[in-house]
Amino acid sequence: MRKLYSHIALLIVGMVTFVSEAVAQKEVLYYQYQMNPMSINPAYTGNRETMHLSAIFRRKMFNLGQGQALRGGGGSPVTQSLAMDGAVANAKIGLGLQALNDRLGAYSTTGVYASAAYWMDLPNEASMSVGATGGVSFLPVGDLLSVVNKAFPSVGFGVYYQSDTFFGGVSMPEFLSKQYALAGIQVFQSTRPLFVHVGTKLEPMEELVLYPSILVTQAKGKPLGTDFNAKAWFQEKFGIGLSYRRNSLGYTPLNYFQVSAEYQLANPIRVGITYNTQTPEAPVNTYQKGVIELLFRYTPNLEGFTF
Repeated sequence: MRKLYSHIALLIVGMVTFVSEAVAQKEVLYYQYQMNPMSINPAYTGNRETMHLSAIFRRKMFNLGQGQALRGGGGSPVTQSLAMDGAVANAKIGLGLQALNDRLGAYSTTGVYASAAYWMDLPNEASMSVGATGGVSFLPVGDLLSVVNKAFPSVGFGVYYQSDTFFGGVSMPEFLSKQYALAGIQVFQSTRPLFVHVGTKLEPMEELVLYPSILVTQAKGKPLGTDFNAKAWFQEKFGIGLSYRRNSLGYTPLNYFQVSAEYQLANPIRVGITYNTQTPEAPVNTYQKGVIELLFRYTPNLEGFTF
């Protein structure tokens, strides 16, 4: 009898986890904004002018020993995301593309999103942009017994400002309200967060640059989220970062730390690693723990260091 109860409990956890993964599909991109600012604000598209290509491999770690059985023997969930952007028309127009594949055992969710931004020059070498993004998310909505693949459109907007010492933006990367019910039960409700991101650039000493920033997140039905970030770059070669995220945007609001390291391996190539102490979109933080992300960035024709 105890074994039966254990199997039932695992089944319930698996169902909740599966539904939460579908709900949090695009939110996976939001958590990567420190390495890919375009994920939360399309107005950032083309900011670095030259073409940038970033690939991120994300793996979640589970504390639940029987987690693989719940996921069709596929092991811990993994996510691959790809982002590329650049500028044309004398750096006045930025164009970008993002793709996401979030695999949960035998199931996977995918998404493709294009973005564009218009850049305007301001006095004192500052600039401002307005941007929009559009695409589609394909979600396997359902439970362990029945799955329905459904496409959900995605539209978002944002504005961004930067100068030599300050940067900031306001964005809503998911503007449309979408929901889906299965057998009369609502199993998908899109999150439409409003992001306000501000930061500054400090140079306390030669060959050391600091980028402190704050991200405030507001979404309907969610507590106000606040991220406190700090990143340091040494000799434009090695970067380390630390973030404290309060009330994450996932299925259950969580507080956790993120640590990261990046290295400019060669002029066009950068590699990095990020570790989150919690899985941001975890339905029950007892079962899902940390997340590791590996970064690979390629920038052909790089003319100078870019954050």
